Amino acid sequence: MTQHQDSRTSDAGGEPRPRLLVIDDDASICTVIERLGEKAGFAPERAVTVEEAKQLVHTDRFDCITLDLSIGTDTGVELLTTLAEMASTTPIIIISASMRSMREFAVSIGNNLHLAVQEPFSKPIDFAKLKEALVGVRKKIGAEQNAAAMA
Repeated sequence: MTQHQDSRTSDAGGEPRPRLLVIDDDASICTVIERLGEKAGFAPERAVTVEEAKQLVHTDRFDCITLDLSIGTDTGVELLTTLAEMASTTPIIIISASMRSMREFAVSIGNNLHLAVQEPFSKPIDFAKLKEALVGVRKKIGAEQNAAAMA
């Protein structure tokens, strides 16, 4: 990955945009989430396998992660464990076609691992609610950046 900034990674004022990691093995779902992320002020990046996602979280910093629970033959819960081992504080939004009880179980696992797991979303995705959740995370990031700048 290159270190230069372009229109995807910086806002109109040239400031870096927060980064969103979209983890899903369905390209059409990734595209939709990436577009919603862009509208919410994020610079999205995609991972289509758990191994690819693990590599990205180890080498890059992300400000928000969307995570499918079923990625090919792997499970997104594996990534929750990896993030916990890294003591990640990155907000995680689970988006899955799994049964509600499985989504809630994954959130419970994430919370028990002291991760910042948000309310999960089912597939098909309620795009308006997901955009609202992404905007909420984006606003929180902005507030934290402002507080850090004033300190």
